[in-house]
Amino acid sequence: NESGTGGSDDGGAACSVMINGLYHESEGCHTREKVEPGMNAQQINASLLNPAGVTNASFEGFASGEENGWWAHANGPETRPESEVRAAKFYVWMMEYLDQQLREASEQDDVRDIFDAGVTLPGEEDERCHDKFAPRTRTRRTAVFVGHGDFMSLVLKRIVAGFGHSVEKEKVPHRSAFVHFNTGMTELEYFGNGRFMVMSQNGVPHLSGPDGGCYVTGGSLKDGWSYLMPTDGCLDSEVSVAFADEVQPHVQEQTEALRSLYLSKRVSTSASSDDETESEENNGGAELTVVVKRGLQVVGCASLNEKTGRVRDVVVRPSARRSQVGKSLIEAVKNHAKQSNIDKIVAQTKTPDEREFFEKMGFSSVGDDDTEGDEDKSDGVYSSEIFRMECKL
Repeated sequence: NESGTGGSDDGGAACSVMINGLYHESEGCHTREKVEPGMNAQQINASLLNPAGVTNASFEGFASGEENGWWAHANGPETRPESEVRAAKFYVWMMEYLDQQLREASEQDDVRDIFDAGVTLPGEEDERCHDKFAPRTRTRRTAVFVGHGDFMSLVLKRIVAGFGHSVEKEKVPHRSAFVHFNTGMTELEYFGNGRFMVMSQNGVPHLSGPDGGCYVTGGSLKDGWSYLMPTDGCLDSEVSVAFADEVQPHVQEQTEALRSLYLSKRVSTSASSDDETESEENNGGAELTVVVKRGLQVVGCASLNEKTGRVRDVVVRPSARRSQVGKSLIEAVKNHAKQSNIDKIVAQTKTPDEREFFEKMGFSSVGDDDTEGDEDKSDGVYSSEIFRMECKL
C-alpha cells in the first residue's frame, strides 16, 4: 500500500501531493514472507494519481530512488524495532517539512494562510470550529497525512511524548499505542520547533449517514490492536544508578510521586536525628538515586549519600512487592558503595516492617534514637523510636 501526504484536487483550490517512502504501514511490503519491491514513482502516478487528476505529485524518502519501488531496498518484512526507527526518521522529516513552511511564511509578506489561529478577528466570532465542514473566514494551510493505523500510532507517540523509549526489548511491541479507526482523523495544531497540540483523535465527521448514524469500522480490540501490547513475561526489570541532579525528568517525576504516596508514615524525630539530617545537608556529599524500572515505569527507588553512607527513602510500589525489587535496590546500593570505597552503609528505620526488611538485606541494629513526638500509637505499627541499622561491606 502506498501512503503519502496531501490531498486530491476536488475542483476547489489546488493542493500539492507528496508520496513519502518513509510513510507506510509497519512490516513493509511482502506476500507471505516474500519481499515485494512496491510501486515506483512512475507506477504510482500511472495507477493511482493520474486517474484521480493529480499530475504534479512529488516523491520523498525512496531509499533506492524513486525509479525503484518504495520497498526495493529491503530484504524481508520489517521488524518492530525497524518500524520504530523509521517512525523516528519520519517524525524528524515531518517537523523539518512543517518548519520550512513556517519559515517561508515568515519571510514572505503575501502569505495569508499561515497565521495565529488563536486570535479571533472581527467576523469570526460565530465560526463553528468543531464543525469541520462549516465555512471559515480565513483559509488555513493544512497538511493532511494519509497513512495506516499502526505506523500512525508510532508517529503520534513521538509527537505526544517526543522520542521517548523507542523499543523496550528486541522483537517486543512498544508499550503504548494510539488506536485509529479506519479513515478516522486525528487533528493537530503545529506551533513550530516540534511543538504540537492534539486537538482531537479518531474524528469521523465525513462518515455520518443520513439517519444520523456513524459508519465506523476498525479500532477495537477485536480488530487485532491488542497485539501491540507486550506480554507480562517480556517486562524485564532494569536497575539504574544516577546522581540526583542527573536523573531523567520522567524518572524523577515518578520517584517523587512514589515517595509521596508510599513511604512509611513520618514520625517526629529527636533533636539528634534532626541534627544528623541537617549535618548531611550542610556537609554535602553526592546524593545518588537508585531506581528499578520496567520499561518506562518506575517500580522502586532509593537514595544513597556517598559521604555519610546513609540509605533512605527506600520505596517499592505495592503491586511490585514480593518480586525482588527491594532486594535489587539494596544490592545496587551496596555495589555502588563498594566501588566508592564506602566501608558501611546505614539506615534509619521507623517501623517493625522496615527493620525486618533491612535485617533480611544484611543490616543489623546498632542503637536507637528516642523521639519526643506525641504521635498516635493506637494502630500498633508506628513507634516513637527510630532504630539505626548498618551493614558492613
